[in-house]
Amino acid sequence: MMKNMKKFLSLLLTGAMAVGMLSGCGGGDRETQVATAENTTTAASNASSASDTVEGDSQQINLRAVSFGNNYDVQDMGWRWMMAECYEGLMRDVADENGDTFEFAGAESMDVSDDGLVYTFHLRQNAKWSDGEPVTAHDYEYGWKRLLNPENAYDYASFIFNVVGAEEYYNGTGSVDNVGIKAVDDYTFEVTLKVADPTFQSKLVATPLYPTRQDIAEAAGDNWGKDWRLCVYNGPFCMTDLVEDNSMTWTKNENYWNADNVKLDKINWYCVAEEATAATMFDNGQLDVFDASGDYIAKYDQEVEAGNLQVLDVEYPGTAMLCFEHQNGGLSGLMQNVNIRKAISYSINREEMVDAVYGRYTAAYGLVSPAITLDGESYRSQTEEPIKEEYEQYAGNKEALQELFQKGLDELGVTTPISDIKLTLLSYGSTTENQLEREYIQQSLNQNLGITVELNTVGDSELFMSKRDALEYDIFLSAWYSDYNDPLDFLNIMKTGVYKSYGLYSNPEYDAMIDSLTGVQDSAERLATYENMEKLLLLDDCACAPIYYSDKHYYHQNWVKDFRSSSFGASQELYIASISGK
Repeated sequence: MMKNMKKFLSLLLTGAMAVGMLSGCGGGDRETQVATAENTTTAASNASSASDTVEGDSQQINLRAVSFGNNYDVQDMGWRWMMAECYEGLMRDVADENGDTFEFAGAESMDVSDDGLVYTFHLRQNAKWSDGEPVTAHDYEYGWKRLLNPENAYDYASFIFNVVGAEEYYNGTGSVDNVGIKAVDDYTFEVTLKVADPTFQSKLVATPLYPTRQDIAEAAGDNWGKDWRLCVYNGPFCMTDLVEDNSMTWTKNENYWNADNVKLDKINWYCVAEEATAATMFDNGQLDVFDASGDYIAKYDQEVEAGNLQVLDVEYPGTAMLCFEHQNGGLSGLMQNVNIRKAISYSINREEMVDAVYGRYTAAYGLVSPAITLDGESYRSQTEEPIKEEYEQYAGNKEALQELFQKGLDELGVTTPISDIKLTLLSYGSTTENQLEREYIQQSLNQNLGITVELNTVGDSELFMSKRDALEYDIFLSAWYSDYNDPLDFLNIMKTGVYKSYGLYSNPEYDAMIDSLTGVQDSAERLATYENMEKLLLLDDCACAPIYYSDKHYYHQNWVKDFRSSSFGASQELYIASISGK
């Protein structure tokens, strides 16, 4: 371990854990912000009351959320990680220890034309909304066309740009009437693609492709997606109560087509940002499930071995990465040089970081997560991680790393001594993990490169995004959690103009590789292109620095039965879970 790093982590962890019990809830998928102690205390108290009132095998479960969202619009990817249990699309994704499987849900069956262009979905005729109205093909047609409506400007409209007329309608050069999405009748939904696309079916579990009731959405007007009381649901559960930043309740949807096989009557969510608080609630039986990290994994693994708990360990399709400001080279102007970017990337000991900072995850030397498959086999098992070999040539070698950094300075014509170089790491989030990761990177670059890294830690996600979009940084930590099961979903985030939130990297050669995949269905050809893209992106250009691949460690009480997860739908799949022996 690097000099003083063990002492540094110990002191920081001790101080952070001391205040951890006082932290509340906040926003963000990977990072969270501080709220009030009152909210967390009240959530814990409410959880205790719910736990105390349970008798026998009452079918209710108590769960933790790091933060509550405020977006109930499925086309806007609202609350994917939770709301996929209240809504349902044509198919559902469920994961267990053997990986993800896709099941028919809103559809009973699917026909695909011989040329791979026309998909015909035969819907369940017993599917209903929570108000008793039938779920029809018209709801899917409205939802999908609503996704494409240029007035809504949904980020995920590109999901279905391969549908005939879709991109033209979204860009304002075509009519909605010419879009290849239609309800043939009440229970037959037809979609026509421009070219055959092997990734299309994997997108069918995604939230933006869920149905939406036209009458309900239009009646809500500007409040649609903002007020949960205006929603109707077609999934196993309905949202029935919400206390902002504190607690939320779902109840069984008695009108759900498969309600007879849904065993839980109530799901109680409690907003608890801090790991220490959630662990205490889990130990006390106030929470039934706990997604653990750090030292808690070792602790609860012992409980599993003793038969006191159960665990579901699953890979999760996410990769955390360090991003560089490519457009102007960052506040320092240095990020435009590939050797400087590599020196920064290779100064971070990924193996040590995942162990010392997170206590979980897998060190990443590629962008595409091992949870992503191609032809049913993990993509990572079919190809080498592109930067692993070069990283090992530099890892832990300060002299070589500083020579690489100096080479970049010379190429830029910068004469400033390395010891006077200052970089800005933009970040937000106040949890223990947030503090550890940014401090680890700061000290890694200081010790290995001899430069100064200044931390610009802002108070909330909106301010972070504002400064990020204004390019007020050199580097920042981010992550991508895949929306569908194909390597392309990871690789596409770095294509020019797709996202502004990963450093604004741009390379016409890389873009051309992505475009060359259009219509290609041969898996071997796609694999070769993916390999070349990832090599260009990370080894040749060092467009970003992957840090770790994500995972989930769900520990649950022995009375929780048939608990499942999902990589591309609800993070915690509960429609088959039950309580027995509590």
